[in-house]
Amino acid sequence: MAINLEKINLQKEQVIDLKKKAGIGSRSQAQVVLALDFSGSMSPLYNNGTVQKTVERILPFGLAFDDNGEVDTYLFENRYNKVKQSVTLENAENYVNDKILGKYEMGGTNYAPVLNAIYDDFKPSKSGGLFGLGSTEQPMEYPVYIIFITDGDNFDKPETESVIKKMSEKGFFIQFIGIGNAGFSFLEKLDDMGGRKLDNVNFFNVNNLNSFSDEALYQGLMSEYPEWYKQARNLNLIK
Repeated sequence: MAINLEKINLQKEQVIDLKKKAGIGSRSQAQVVLALDFSGSMSPLYNNGTVQKTVERILPFGLAFDDNGEVDTYLFENRYNKVKQSVTLENAENYVNDKILGKYEMGGTNYAPVLNAIYDDFKPSKSGGLFGLGSTEQPMEYPVYIIFITDGDNFDKPETESVIKKMSEKGFFIQFIGIGNAGFSFLEKLDDMGGRKLDNVNFFNVNNLNSFSDEALYQGLMSEYPEWYKQARNLNLIK
């Protein structure tokens, strides 16, 4: 089924309206990154089209924030993979079948490797100083908004806490979405974890993504980000 451009534009306008209401301005930009659980338990959701539908619903959110018109996509299991092509309007149709399935191996569930990879890919560059001596990290041009979707617990909790604390020193915001009926006590803990420069994590649980309305999804994605954005600017983490 072809991508419905009219629906995509309506969804994008929903997000832009939420940005205006939150007081961060319709022109505020961010690099939106999608991290998808690729553990074995997720297999039914890839095969029945749930993940494909989710990708199509995340794309308008990315378009409302990111003027390059794409969403970088990472898969995580024990390790991680960055999908070779980002999600765009041109390739969103059948993205999961065309770009993911049959190209990567499923495994267990670790969060830290993919979060560290995203940090390394988007962290701010250093400037000043000969051969890097005395150089200082610059504020990030745009914040990085990570939409992190998982259906269960991870095996690397201390490592995950460590990388999230590291990300809190820079312009990274992580929105965890737990799907299904599994317990998500660790993600709830991360939402309130101490030892960070500022709170850079939010979490909500969705039993069935297909029955979760666009309005509810986008409101969930925007529930804590605007306040984080304002604080990150005040702390000079982002421009």
